[in-house]
Amino acid sequence: MKFKLAVSASFGAVFIASLVAHVPASWLWQHAPKINGLSLEGITGTPWQGSAGNVRWQNQPFGHLQWNMRIGRLLQGELAFDVRFGKGSEFQLQGQGLVGYNSDGPFAEKLLLSMPADQAIAQAQLPVPLTVEGNLELTVRNYHYAAPYCKTLDATLAWVQGSVATPMGTITPGPVFADLSCAKGAVVAKINQTSADVSSDWQANLAINRHYKFHGWFKPGAQFPAGLAKQLKWLGDPNIKGQYKLNYSGRL
Repeated sequence: MKFKLAVSASFGAVFIASLVAHVPASWLWQHAPKINGLSLEGITGTPWQGSAGNVRWQNQPFGHLQWNMRIGRLLQGELAFDVRFGKGSEFQLQGQGLVGYNSDGPFAEKLLLSMPADQAIAQAQLPVPLTVEGNLELTVRNYHYAAPYCKTLDATLAWVQGSVATPMGTITPGPVFADLSCAKGAVVAKINQTSADVSSDWQANLAINRHYKFHGWFKPGAQFPAGLAKQLKWLGDPNIKGQYKLNYSGRL
């Protein structure tokens, strides 16, 4: 009797495992709880390995998505996927890395994102006429979500081969790096760059109550555009190091 029960249980376990392993991802998506603003189109494969022809967030297309589940992470109580996305994205946003979910919420590891700088500026809808070149590259080494922004954040945002063209001249800042971290739920960014045109050092803080602070300095270099240099008089006099200090604060 015990032998028959063991055999039946084994066959039952194999059947259930096979059923779960081969359930279509499209069927699972149809029956999963909906996330406002998120839609997947052209889903193929299984929850373990599959793809979606297009991902839409807030009705904006973000292109093709591929995923592979990290089976071993299930033993740690985590749902984790290696993902690659962005092919065909209108914003030319592309990325790859590991994303997942555990008892503490969403997380990401070794996630790389890239996007043309002009696409990011177009989304920001700045009130001043600027032409921006270069590429934005975000490297997320470790991220854990906690409302409203983060519990843990270790990331770097780089602006490479960049330039900013205005009616009064063009600035080439050289590589710009922003180290991103999380301090008591607030997002902190430390930014610096140096080039023949300009050098600067900044710090930005976005608090959990949506208040922001942005302060630092910039110093015109030997190749700073003459047309822009004439406008610096509105900022007052620089300090003894030739630095113009700026401070901004407000609420988003």
